[in-house]
Amino acid sequence: MTDFLPTQIITGEQIRAARAMLRLDQKQFASLTHLTLGTVRRLERTHGPVTAPAGLLDAMRFALEAAGVELIDAGPYKGVGGPGIRLKGEPVADNDVIDFEQAVEEVEGQALPDVS
Repeated sequence: MTDFLPTQIITGEQIRAARAMLRLDQKQFASLTHLTLGTVRRLERTHGPVTAPAGLLDAMRFALEAAGVELIDAGPYKGVGGPGIRLKGEPVADNDVIDFEQAVEEVEGQALPDVS
């Protein structure tokens, strides 16, 4: 039986936002996260928490974090808040370009969690 509870819930909105933050199209994002293009499209169409095997979501989170995006869980905040994303480290300037090829190489060089 496949476990459908990831270590942290991910929403379709977070996935779309993370892809936009990295300035990737869906095909590039699929390559970075080791998902099929159809899976990326399905996950991005989801409103709220996505349903997928936990290993797949954990692998996607791992790839996004390796590329510099932090997924923020819905949790206790001061004031109003919910799930979201942000870039790790220094803010990206308007003229900064994320090196997609380098990000893919870094992710491919790391062991991804088992998605089976």
